[in-house]
Amino acid sequence: MTPRKPFLDALVALLTPQDVLVSCLGANARWLPHMKVAAPVFALCDSMGAAVPLGLGIAMTRPDRHVVALEGDGSLLMSPNVLATVAAAGAPNLTTILWVNGHYESSGGQALPGAPVSWPALARASGIAHVATVEEPAGLSAGLAAARRAPGPAVLVLPIAFDPAESIPPYSERPEEIRARFRL
Repeated sequence: MTPRKPFLDALVALLTPQDVLVSCLGANARWLPHMKVAAPVFALCDSMGAAVPLGLGIAMTRPDRHVVALEGDGSLLMSPNVLATVAAAGAPNLTTILWVNGHYESSGGQALPGAPVSWPALARASGIAHVATVEEPAGLSAGLAAARRAPGPAVLVLPIAFDPAESIPPYSERPEEIRARFRL
């Protein structure tokens, strides 16, 4: 499986100033301040399960922007019902990117419960029609382009390697810095 950072690098390279990026996943939120991102970024810093609802709110109020919400499988497991809300809202300008590594990485790397969850099947069962799995960073360009063309919200599932030794930067932004960086 591919590590997180190559996927994150590929994603950041695809974003434009007209996009909006919302990240709740701790590792991504910690990497993003150290990367040159063309889009406004709101990094929630470990607020598990909040990126998709916040992304949906932004997408609904700013239909002129494409919103990309980064969520982890552990975070989504906290409130999978948000997928049904996303489907019901029908915002065609929202793409959720689900980082799947089977761990609650933000809280210390604990393994998720042993119940097998098919994330693509869960998203489809929740009513989201455009769901795709992207296995390698090179496939992210085509995956995101297809998500942008979808007539409704989209979910991209990224299986990533869990690496407890990954060298993730420490949190480097304070709330006022996050707010200032995010201005639309």
